[in-house]
This record gives sequence, C-alpha cells and structure tokens, in this order.
Amino acid sequence: MAAGGLSLVAFGWINFGLSTYLPYVDPSEMGRDVTYRGEDLDATWAWLVLWMSLSMLVSAGLPRQRGPGAGGVGLSPRWWTLRGSPPGAMLQGVGGLIVAGGTLLGYVIGNMFLFSGPGDGCTYPSCWPYREQTVVLVAPGVLAGVSMVAAACLVGHVRWWVRAFAPVLVWVVTLIVQHLIWTPYLLPLFEGPPR
Repeated sequence: MAAGGLSLVAFGWINFGLSTYLPYVDPSEMGRDVTYRGEDLDATWAWLVLWMSLSMLVSAGLPRQRGPGAGGVGLSPRWWTLRGSPPGAMLQGVGGLIVAGGTLLGYVIGNMFLFSGPGDGCTYPSCWPYREQTVVLVAPGVLAGVSMVAAACLVGHVRWWVRAFAPVLVWVVTLIVQHLIWTPYLLPLFEGPPR
C-alpha cells in the first residue's frame, strides 16, 4: 500500500508526460499557427499507463475479512465478496487528492515557461486554446483522482474490488477516449480561431 501511495506522487508528472503523445497547438504569438506533432503511442506509453494503473489499484489497500476465524486483512478464496478496510480507504482518498492535485500541478509547472520570453504574448486576447487544451489534457487525471476520493468514501457500501478497480477504469477509459477524439474532433477546433 505504501509503495502504491508513494508512486502516485509521480502521477501528475506522468500524466503531463502522457500528453506529449497528443498534438499540441502553441497558443503563443511566437508560435502562431504552429501545431506540435504528438509522439506515436509506444511501449513507454503502455508501460506508464500500466504502472500508474497498478499504483492506483494498490492504493485501495487489501480487503477486510469478516466472520469467525477471519484473519483480519488479506485475500481469501471469496475475495470478490469482501469489503475494504478503513486504512485502505484512507490511503485511497489521500491518493485521489494527490492524483487530482498532482495532475493540475504537473500542468502548471510544465507550462510555466510557455509565455516567459520577451514579447511572448498570446496569439489571441483570450490565449485561445491554452485553457481549453489544458482542461481536456488534465481531464483523465482529475477524473481519476475524484473517482478515487469517491470510492474511498464508499468503503463500507461497495465491494472491495469495485472500489479498487473503478478509478483505474475511469482513468484508462478517459485516456482512450481522449486519444480517440483528440485528432479528428478537438485538434481542428484548437487550430482555428476562437468561436
């Protein structure tokens, strides 16, 4: 549980790194009409998604066994019927805050120097599409963090495996949807003028 929780500290930076696999429209005046080509999905992308998914899963803790002769915390032959433990729920809730906050912080730090050069203003007065791109890029990480906190609050009401796997599923599905809709639908919007 501790290893999973500690590895979640890197989640924000990893989520920021995963965004390099998507094309990015430069909103600065110096980069007018420039779209940076995203990297092709590769084994590194798959490894990072797997690593962060396992970290989120492990941070849910082990289920608590109940009944006579139950040894406390651990897996049993009927693990799918077990409920979660309060320490696991606490770690998952704190991990969710780290995931959501770290994702936002990763983008703030990653984009800190975007407009730092002399004469580096925005192409458009609203800095289109800087905020809009950022919202779409942080969506998977923030949704995963919120779902981890929600799952931790439901520790006594849902089965352990639902609480452990649901945030991972939310994150992976939103990442896949993000990649599916980015180039055909969102990128043409971001490359055009604000509407």
